[in-house]
Amino acid sequence: MSVRNKRRALALSVLLLTGAAGIAIACGPDFPWQLLDRRDVTLAETPANPFAWEAAHLVPTPTDTMKAVENRWATDDTRAKLRIDAETTGLSPEAASLISAMRAAGDGDKAYGLGEKLPAAVRLYTAAAVDYQAGRLDQAATRFQAVLDLPAAEAAPRAVWAAYMLGRVAALRGQQDAATAAFAKTRSLAQAGAPDPLGLGVASLGEEARVRLAQAGLSVHEATDDDTPARAVSTYAVEIRAIGPLDSAALSQAISLYAQQAAHDSFHGVEALYLIGTYLLDHSAPLKAAVTDPLVQRLLAAHVLAFEADTPSWRPHRGMDPTTPPTPHLGALTAALAEAQIGATGGPTPAAADQLATLAYRKGDYELAARLAAMKPGPLSSWVQAKLALQRGDLAQAAKFYAEAAAAFPASGDGPQGTTMRAAERNRLLGESGVVALARGEYVAALDQLMPMADIYWGDVVHIAERVLTVDELKAYVDAKLPASIVANWTRTVDNKQWPNSLLDTMGVGYKYDEEADRLRYQGAPLGLRSLLARRLMRAGRGKEALAYYHNPAVAKDARGYLDALETAGSAWWGASRARAWFQAAQLARTKGMEIMGTEGPPDEAALKGAYDVGIGQATLPPAGAPYVTDGERKRFADSTPQPDQRFHYRFMATDAAEHAADQLPHTSQAYAATLCWAVNYATDQMIGTWTDDPNTIQDPYWQSVVRGIIERDKQAKGRAAALYDRYIKTGPHQPWAAPFGHACPAPDFDAAAKEWWQAPARQAHRWIRQNHRKALLGGAAVLAVLAAGSALLLVRRRHPIS
Repeated sequence: MSVRNKRRALALSVLLLTGAAGIAIACGPDFPWQLLDRRDVTLAETPANPFAWEAAHLVPTPTDTMKAVENRWATDDTRAKLRIDAETTGLSPEAASLISAMRAAGDGDKAYGLGEKLPAAVRLYTAAAVDYQAGRLDQAATRFQAVLDLPAAEAAPRAVWAAYMLGRVAALRGQQDAATAAFAKTRSLAQAGAPDPLGLGVASLGEEARVRLAQAGLSVHEATDDDTPARAVSTYAVEIRAIGPLDSAALSQAISLYAQQAAHDSFHGVEALYLIGTYLLDHSAPLKAAVTDPLVQRLLAAHVLAFEADTPSWRPHRGMDPTTPPTPHLGALTAALAEAQIGATGGPTPAAADQLATLAYRKGDYELAARLAAMKPGPLSSWVQAKLALQRGDLAQAAKFYAEAAAAFPASGDGPQGTTMRAAERNRLLGESGVVALARGEYVAALDQLMPMADIYWGDVVHIAERVLTVDELKAYVDAKLPASIVANWTRTVDNKQWPNSLLDTMGVGYKYDEEADRLRYQGAPLGLRSLLARRLMRAGRGKEALAYYHNPAVAKDARGYLDALETAGSAWWGASRARAWFQAAQLARTKGMEIMGTEGPPDEAALKGAYDVGIGQATLPPAGAPYVTDGERKRFADSTPQPDQRFHYRFMATDAAEHAADQLPHTSQAYAATLCWAVNYATDQMIGTWTDDPNTIQDPYWQSVVRGIIERDKQAKGRAAALYDRYIKTGPHQPWAAPFGHACPAPDFDAAAKEWWQAPARQAHRWIRQNHRKALLGGAAVLAVLAAGSALLLVRRRHPIS
């Protein structure tokens, strides 16, 4: 395969797996999906499955045991190895060497002579394959047939292979009926249990489809043509070409066969269906001729839904060349349907009415969308009707249809083909219903609807739980839905060796990258929500209640220590004891603040271990007048703002606590200087730093605003640190360690500070006496005279009491 074709195949692989379905997400590296980032976009987007899923569900789920054996990234070497491994499995090393020698013979007769010691079927097949590669199709066909003519037990090791290759030979000869019969026999042998290590039973579906496609007047132009059975696992179809007039019936047969191949988990079946869909949508005449077929309708509807965005934008297509403008496939399909009167009043009922309703909604033809949705009840139709209700501003009706759509999904699995969407879409549906509940002011209900999908929409759960519900509402919900008795038995291990980019928090839960879904999933929502409640209670000054909700015993211990320190700081008799307690609180706030009181979302982002100050939850609400945001939500959001509303807000609390400790201490003590040193250290920790001091050099407006915010915060932190240092210089004692003040701070000596309360006055008195001994003598004499006079007066009164 050429480099160019390999690139096109790679691009196509990405397209088929992901489609172009959009969703509102938070901006940032590895941030999870969030529905609330842009609610208008979330609720306006069209439901759609990835094309690969739709292609695999165009026909009923296969009941046979055939498996596709494919490697879409295969090279010539890997294909050869696959074939060699398959044809030597179960044979002796000597037999494997004989097969290798036969393959190298270049002549079927010579190869057959070399294989005398091999089983009959293996010998005949290998010699036939040599003839086939040499272009001697008659000789090859004779020996392939000879394999099938052997007794069943003897033929079994190569029966599927031989039938498949007979079909290939017949196809090359233009013998279409013989080819389809041979491919049908390939499948019957594989389904009966004959060895099929190369997945040729599934591959025969594609080969027969190719024959039907030729009968339809089309051909598949391929990028490789390996003349071995292993070729079936390495075909990269690049495009469809017209070779004659279109035969719609034969095209329908070809699509059905490719759909069966795709249903067997064959990427090549999916690829062929994509190419057929693209060809029809790009060519109006074949499109109009084929669109009346129900299977074609479903294929084309799935194609457009998956690959054409809701809003006009570049659509990846045909090798993902960004310079190629998108083809208006939606317009082409709807025009062809309209001309055929499909879905029109009095016209034929479309097979894919629900998907076509979605397309009509996407096009903005809401009247047609409603009519089509009514033709085929089901989850997708109800979903479309919910979208239409939102267009009318009827949130109550939208909620009704969302509930109806959710109820129509199967309890498990992906449901019957052609009647529903993949199970993952149910999560999106329920997530949207949660957005609608939030827009209706049903705040607790919104949380309840989103919790079953918390592993996907954790950021949306966080926003509602942390910034919309009151503390009492959240506590009541957690107590009712996630009591300790249930959570105690909930465990899940995140394998960091398998997922090295996992972000874990100290509760033993966190995010794990889901490769198939291409998103981070939150692991541990039950524990996460209880921990979120604990930290919110702590921030609300209800620390004693919070202790019951920490999952990690170590975190609960730190939280209790923090509460005890605050209590002692407010009640201790001696200043040194109060200072010690304040400093303990400062240390815990600085080193354990994230776990004890950090916000799950902005500004602390405990969910991301503080790696970013946004990404999970909502840092701000949409501007006034934005749809789907109530005044009640805005008020609740403002009321729940953490104080201070700064990233790592607990570091500010640590600075304050360290300064409170200094307030309790004599200015002459080492502890006074040390606690101020730690206060400067914590204030410095509030600084983040940026790669530039000039935001004007940044072109992107978002990052420019981020850098401006960081610079302003750092300026404030520097000001706080400078003020604390100035306080030390003016009021504190000289300390030999104070040169790098705020960087290398010693432990405060609170015991020495306690003695300083009475030692400092004594030292000052002694110093004054030495410097003023004359005044001291006179003052002492005066004091003695006063004491003497007082004693004399007391004696007189005792001898002569007043009557």
